[in-house]
Amino acid sequence: MKKTVILTSTLIGSLLAGHAASAASYTVQKGDTLWKIARQSGTTVDRLLALNPQITNPNTIRIGQAIKVAGGMTDVREAKQQVSAANSAATESSASLADRIIDIAEKYLGARYLYGASPSRTDVFDCSSFTMRVFGEVGISLPRTSIAQAQAGRTVSFGQLQKGDLVFFDTDSNGTINHVGIYAGNGQMINATVSLGVTYSSLTSSYWKTRYVKAVRVIN
Repeated sequence: MKKTVILTSTLIGSLLAGHAASAASYTVQKGDTLWKIARQSGTTVDRLLALNPQITNPNTIRIGQAIKVAGGMTDVREAKQQVSAANSAATESSASLADRIIDIAEKYLGARYLYGASPSRTDVFDCSSFTMRVFGEVGISLPRTSIAQAQAGRTVSFGQLQKGDLVFFDTDSNGTINHVGIYAGNGQMINATVSLGVTYSSLTSSYWKTRYVKAVRVIN
């Protein structure tokens, strides 16, 4: 009889908690949070995140979502390895895309400069029609003007520049962005200039260094 009472109390406690603490998975109910699920499962939010690499934001879980709440250290290690592999693949993918962008930009080296050139033309460019054309060839849509392109993507510092980032300048020194180029690594950019057309330029030269304004990343 005593045994029956203990079992009944356990079942009642599980029902009040919404699930059995030893269950391998749990279906998210209305009002659940990851912290609440972790507490009821006798674990931690960090462990739940390790067991469920599909959860990228611990503050965002949806009703009906199946969450793994139990597993050995092997499961945790495998989950962490999956996350690491996914991050590596994403980094490699971004790097490959950046290389493609530079390869495309280089095929236009020497093309003449024409202010207001149509983005559909590949024989002449202005600075923003050039970047618009190059990124368009890898499926990334950019606005037409340099000042509009400066609002796209995520702002990055000069020290964090990566190949494929867009770099912006104020060549008139009037407080307004009016030039854009594509960072190519090693302190160099490919851009369409008035005097040389599409060419490589050094960001550390006295001309470009003093006119640099910002950089944005649009490829990841």
